[in-house]
Amino acid sequence: MLSTSIPILMNYAREQHMNPLALGMIWTFGAGPKIFIYESAVLVVGYSYGYFNNRDMLKVGAILSVVTAIILMLLVPLYWPLIGIAR
Repeated sequence: MLSTSIPILMNYAREQHMNPLALGMIWTFGAGPKIFIYESAVLVVGYSYGYFNNRDMLKVGAILSVVTAIILMLLVPLYWPLIGIAR
């Protein structure tokens, strides 16, 4: 589902005079950690077969959200200027 929104997002970024690469990276990183089961078809299948429950998904998703936020806080100021995204 994320890939279908990228072309629309890139057009929006160009129209608003934003950096499409930076906005696209934020968009995809923001979709990384999964907190709720309905966010991925793979998770729906695993849940339907009873491999995990709602509480398991919420715990792991919350931890991954924090880890992703920490990684982004470290990468954005250090790495993005090197590749020309952040100024």
